[in-house]
This record gives sequence, C-alpha cells and structure tokens, in this order.
Amino acid sequence: MLAALALSLGLARPVAAETPAAAEPAPTPTPTPVLVNERHPLPRVLTGGMPAGAAGFQEIAGAGTRTFVDLRSDSEVTPETRAAAEAAGLAYERVPVRGETDLDLASARALDALLDDQARYPVAIVCSSGNRVGALLALRAFWLEGATPESALALGRAAGLTRLEPSVRSLLGLPPAPDPTAAPSPTPSRPKP
Repeated sequence: MLAALALSLGLARPVAAETPAAAEPAPTPTPTPVLVNERHPLPRVLTGGMPAGAAGFQEIAGAGTRTFVDLRSDSEVTPETRAAAEAAGLAYERVPVRGETDLDLASARALDALLDDQARYPVAIVCSSGNRVGALLALRAFWLEGATPESALALGRAAGLTRLEPSVRSLLGLPPAPDPTAAPSPTPSRPKP
C-alpha cells in the first residue's frame, strides 16, 4: 500500500518485474567436411574430392546421401572404391573425366542423366579435388540447362573449378581471365595546357 502511494506521488519508481535475460541461441554446429574441398553448390548436391576410405563413405551415407558419382578416370579408381560406396548403402555411378579432353557434351549428358533422376538425391559428385566436378557442372549448366556463360562459370567455381577454368572459359565462349600478376597498364598522362 505504501509502495502504491509513493508511486502515485512520484516519490518512487516502479520496479520492473525481473525477467530472465533472453538466452542467446546456441550456435548451429558446422558439419565436419567429409570430402576434400567440400562444397554445396546446388541444393542436395555435395561436391569435392574423394572421401577418406570406407569411413568417409559411411559418413556420406549417414548424412543422407543416396548416390555417389565418381568423375575420376579409370586409372584413378580401384575396385575397393565401388565396394566401399556400396557397402555404405550408396548407389555408385561413374562418369570418367580424365581432364580437359573429356570436357565434352557426352560427359555433360551422362552427368545430366544422373542428376535428372530426383530419386537419386541427395547426390555426392567427386573427383580427386573437385576441379573436374566444377568444370563438368559448369558445362552442363551452359550446354543443357541454358545458363548464361557467366552464371555457368560461377556455378563451376562454387563446385570446385580451379585449374580447368581456362578450358571451361573457352568452351563457354568467355574471354581468358585477366592475369592477376600482370602489372596494370600505365594511364597515359595528358600534357598540361
């Protein structure tokens, strides 16, 4: 009663009800990558280099991946690779890409046929580093999905494209990338009048 009277006369301030401070939301844990140079360039598509042994395939399958697409060349693949993928419950598919000579419409179509089947998703697409994956995804986007050269290149980079970028730029009809080590050309100066 006295508190109410003091408040009404302006002799006291109201005491705020103690409310617990809003708790900071717990940070979302970042999943540990299971692939070398792991990327997520498209929904439900994981790209990068090969996982480490049978345990890596188990991790990929444990994350919900259904299909494992291996772009490595025949000379890079051992019989144990297919066995490890299938033992983990993954469907194992191959689209061999040795390098720039295999960056062609046939390879892009083979990958496209796999990616057009929604029952295969989520999908992991790998090579040794992710470079060939990025190259082939860029070309698929351009040749088969109607992407602009610039957006196809951006997708390729997001998927892991590195050393094959000059070849991909050429196939997309883009000019060579500027040399980042080249000194800028001097700007001609005008004589003062």
